Amino acid sequence: MAASAILTAARARRSVRIEWFDKKVVGKIKMTMRSRVLLATKLVESKVIKNISVAVKKETGARGGIVVTQRSAPGEFPRADTTQLLKDIFWQVKSEDRGNWQGYVGTTLDYGLILKTKKNRNFLARTLNEERSKVNALLTGPIK
Repeated sequence: MAASAILTAARARRSVRIEWFDKKVVGKIKMTMRSRVLLATKLVESKVIKNISVAVKKETGARGGIVVTQRSAPGEFPRADTTQLLKDIFWQVKSEDRGNWQGYVGTTLDYGLILKTKKNRNFLARTLNEERSKVNALLTGPIK
């Protein structure tokens, strides 16, 4: 008799009540992931701007005019001449379906595509690749 009472008490201690706060948890994850994607997107955008903000080198020419003496070389980040590209870099975070967040960094200028395809100065993808470890750390860390 005593052995069965001990067994019943042990079973009672092992029984666990599980409550799932589905809406709260999912809501917190969605909000956290939005914030993380936003931070990662802004990080990449700020690094793109920093990478392309190095100015071309200019000197005064023989006749008094300004002459550009050093532009970027193929494979380097493009150098700023008019700063139009710098001012046009944008970022956007938007929700795809069911809380999947997407972050975009880019430019609306055709010149950005020309720099990538014809001038071999892929500043957007190169910056993302250089910042990949930081972006991954922002996106995959523990949710608190």
